[in-house]
Amino acid sequence: MKSLFLVLFSISLLFAQPNIDSFYSVISKQPQPEQITKLANACWEYRSITPHLALQFGKESLQKIEATHNYKLKSTVLNYLGVIYGNLGKLDSAFFYYKEALNVATTNNDETQIAYSLNNLGDYYIKSALYSTGLEKIMHAYDIFERLQNKQGMAYSLNDIGEIFLIQQDFTKALEYFKRSCDIRLELKDKRGYAKSLINLANTYDNLKQIDKALETFSVALQASKEADYIKGQGWVYTGLADLYLRQGKYELALQNSEKALALDLKIENKYGEIINYNRLAQIYIKLKDHTKARYYLGKAKTESELSGHIDQLMIAYRHFTDISQAEGNYNEAFNFFREYETLNERIFSQQSLNRIADLQLAFVLEKKDRENEMLKRDLAYQKNTRNYLILISLLIFGLGILVVSKYKAGRKTNLLLQELNNAKDSFFSIIAHDLKGPIGAVANLAEILHSDYEDLPDTDRKRLITSVSETSIEVRRLLLDLLTWANTQKGGMGLNPSSLNLKALLDSSARSNMLMAKNKNLKLILEVEDNFLITADKFILETIAGNFINNAIKFSFPDNKIVIAANMDEKMVHVSVTDFGKGMNTEILDKLMKIDTKVTTIGTKGEKGTGLGLKICKEFAALHNGKIEIVTSPDKGSKFTFSFPYIAG
Repeated sequence: MKSLFLVLFSISLLFAQPNIDSFYSVISKQPQPEQITKLANACWEYRSITPHLALQFGKESLQKIEATHNYKLKSTVLNYLGVIYGNLGKLDSAFFYYKEALNVATTNNDETQIAYSLNNLGDYYIKSALYSTGLEKIMHAYDIFERLQNKQGMAYSLNDIGEIFLIQQDFTKALEYFKRSCDIRLELKDKRGYAKSLINLANTYDNLKQIDKALETFSVALQASKEADYIKGQGWVYTGLADLYLRQGKYELALQNSEKALALDLKIENKYGEIINYNRLAQIYIKLKDHTKARYYLGKAKTESELSGHIDQLMIAYRHFTDISQAEGNYNEAFNFFREYETLNERIFSQQSLNRIADLQLAFVLEKKDRENEMLKRDLAYQKNTRNYLILISLLIFGLGILVVSKYKAGRKTNLLLQELNNAKDSFFSIIAHDLKGPIGAVANLAEILHSDYEDLPDTDRKRLITSVSETSIEVRRLLLDLLTWANTQKGGMGLNPSSLNLKALLDSSARSNMLMAKNKNLKLILEVEDNFLITADKFILETIAGNFINNAIKFSFPDNKIVIAANMDEKMVHVSVTDFGKGMNTEILDKLMKIDTKVTTIGTKGEKGTGLGLKICKEFAALHNGKIEIVTSPDKGSKFTFSFPYIAG
């Protein structure tokens, strides 16, 4: 069936070519600004019809923008390309274009495109199953759209917020946001957008078991999609109907609608819809006890999910694989699939993520209290009742706890402390995974751009992209080494291995290893250490701490300055310090810097990114060496990092 589609698709392109040639012939006679606009409009118009042709139009528009230095539409076109790559399932490429769009819009002070870029980034995070991050970006976008009174953008954000609550199964909130989005889009006579919000509204009614309302809304959405020539919307309607009929046990109707949806998704290369329908068809065939077909579609869902990064659908595929294996009596396979499912389920729907979404929602509502007074009253009433019930339940539990488990108080405290430490470590690894995802995704994006557009890129852009790949690879390597080092300390793999050291020679070596980075900012590394400062210490720990101090100092120093690396001794302690004259920190960042479960992202004086991981390792190593880390800092004046440890003669 797929091969037949490809033949038909190729024929349709063949017949469409004269129109495209005519299009190029017409715009070639127009001024450059109009050519840019026409190509950009064509990119957006063809996004759900012929995506690869849309990409061609968008990239040609960008080339003309660069050639003419007319950057007015650049962020718009970058956002268009990101949307198309997202539809094609190339999420890393989508992320790259959204970030570029945001950077350009910020430089141009274009608030409308800043908002669209933020909303698109939110959509990327939703598709990557990072729902709290996605919600944060989209709410930020909505604030801007509302301030600008951009109703099109407001409807866009409201619909996406509703999608997050639909995924989280908070159907009441989802319904509220979809209705608000529908109202605005109906007012604007935006049939395509109206159809999209209606489909989500119908899915929500289905989940609330309001079947008649769901069917009626799907019918209106299908009509609106056809009138707007919105093929993707028609596919989503059939997908929603397949879900509805599946829940009702009407498997043949579910099968028919899912096959219709898949055919449309393949036609327009809507990767996410394609994967959803593979999973849906597998689920239907499981109900029909045709495990051969079910496994075939699950295999396709698994492969496409892994390639595109849609981990929510990968989780669903694992769940269905578990059902099949269990039905066939293959319990070992079922256990392995279930373990994969549980891992992804915990990652996507962790309590921390749910709490973050709740916090963001509350903040969003409170910020809008003047214009959404009724909604706020309902939310506050709900919170008040919930709080009262929680207080009452807490008091009851507390009273019962005193009566029943008082003699186990010491053990209970220990368990709570262990749980707290485990939660902190889990949070830490979540932070590192997030920090690694960015640079790894960036390397993939940059490599793909070099691969696909190499011939079209000017030499300067090629060199810039290659340099970015190199720099980002170094950043990934540094993060991985830091993570492995920290993990080794946690499992007890790091012991203290003291040896006789010349402190000046060790610090001089650490300084020289960072010399190239310092030269890029024209920084002088000044060593103030006595020639024969002999001590007994762990060389690896001391090198790691000194190296991190120097690296941080370079990152946050203002160019054309100096960094002082010093060592001295008083009473029975050795003090190794690194002083810079740069950005410094405020007390809020300083308080968070050493906490294992807190993410601190700071930007150096030339855009370098700091995560604080190195300093967390320094804190662990200092404790291992019976020492401590002290930080003295002042915003815009600089920082002094000192490692103090007991003196033992060398």
